[in-house]
Amino acid sequence: MKNILITGASGLIGQRLTEILLEKSFIVRHLSRKKGDGMVPTFIWNTEKKEIDKTAFENADAIIHLAGTNIYEKRWNAAVKRNIYNSRINGTQFLIQSLKENPNQVKTIVSASGIGYYGNRKNEIVAEETEPANSFLGNVCHDWENEVRKAETINIRAVQLRTGIVLAKNSGAMKELELPLKFFIHPIFLPGSQHWSWIHIDDVCNLFIHAIENQNMIGAYNAVAPQSVSYAEFIKTLERVMRKKTLPAPATKWMLKIISGEFAEALFEDCNCSAQKVLDAGFQFQFPELEKAMKNLLSE
Repeated sequence: MKNILITGASGLIGQRLTEILLEKSFIVRHLSRKKGDGMVPTFIWNTEKKEIDKTAFENADAIIHLAGTNIYEKRWNAAVKRNIYNSRINGTQFLIQSLKENPNQVKTIVSASGIGYYGNRKNEIVAEETEPANSFLGNVCHDWENEVRKAETINIRAVQLRTGIVLAKNSGAMKELELPLKFFIHPIFLPGSQHWSWIHIDDVCNLFIHAIENQNMIGAYNAVAPQSVSYAEFIKTLERVMRKKTLPAPATKWMLKIISGEFAEALFEDCNCSAQKVLDAGFQFQFPELEKAMKNLLSE
């Protein structure tokens, strides 16, 4: 039986991952900035003050590292971008340093990353060996992964999952895209042909577990479904599943920049990510097709 310590467990992935791990009879602990709800033991850390409850590592076999400021939560400006970067880089540095300085039996760390690593890759199928983009998110993901890999210097296997657009019920991208369709309109991030690499919440959670259990997995993997689609196809599928006929509402980059700042760039990026490496690692997707994934999430 594995004893799993999760950082950033209050986020979208962390909450569902905790549920699935408990269903599979794993022992789960959280490492958090705040006290938990009592469902699982919670240990406190503060990466800014360099404080951590060292007992969090006792009996932990593996760490799932999700901690980092939500990149969608606030309009991007210099301060927000600094917080996004520091929460991942400084937090990971402190985590690895704490593992170096305190007795533990941790054998594996599986960390989140993102397909923002690649940036805009129009007309290109992106695999893990592709160079990172020279962009804000590209630099964040690149530096974050490099810090995680330093766990290997203390004989801890390190895996980084570059997560695509996570589809979850009443959360994240699905929530934001469902809302306008309920009012019979759908936004078009022009030109609409850009690829969206997505993944069902249960698949990404099970991929984290698979990475813990598969000792041969090392390094970066694209955490995306095998079937990427264009943004236009994504919206058409959502309309079909929701049984809504809507009117298009074109949204240009400059319009969205007024609302969300530089983050608007990410909505227009074309990134067709390959899932072949995770398939070769033996992972089986429960929801490899978009329509099946959406029907599961939108069923009552």
